[in-house]
Amino acid sequence: MKWFVIIGVALLSILAGCQSQPENSSDSTDVLEETASPENLPSFLEYYPDNIGNFYKGINDFQDMLEQLPSYDINGEPGELDNLYQSFIFEHTDEGSVIWNDHGARCNACIDSAAYSIEAWQNGTSIEEIREAIVTQYGEGNQAESSN
Repeated sequence: MKWFVIIGVALLSILAGCQSQPENSSDSTDVLEETASPENLPSFLEYYPDNIGNFYKGINDFQDMLEQLPSYDINGEPGELDNLYQSFIFEHTDEGSVIWNDHGARCNACIDSAAYSIEAWQNGTSIEEIREAIVTQYGEGNQAESSN
């Protein structure tokens, strides 16, 4: 399963910018969808390439690690979410269901950060080093400055 995620991550980075969006995606409001369990993927994924769905399928396996990492918007500002995991899975309910978030499918900074984090974590990189790399890449306005 982990190699499947890594292969999907590599393809995901290439295709993330080419995804088609749902008709109501003109605003930046996150779509939250509840399913019975992490094995039941949200229906909003039908609007995205298969590799995004594969990424979502494996994201639950990295909950503990991703919850320790910041979420940044592409402009380098801290995201409105508490952590990177919430970009994909907003929460797990007490009843065992999952509330999915489409934010991760629409946010290239989130996809790139999560993909990098998963690969680095599997290669033995510490949470501190991963966090530092994400902050260097996306934090403190770094993306906004690099586009000027």
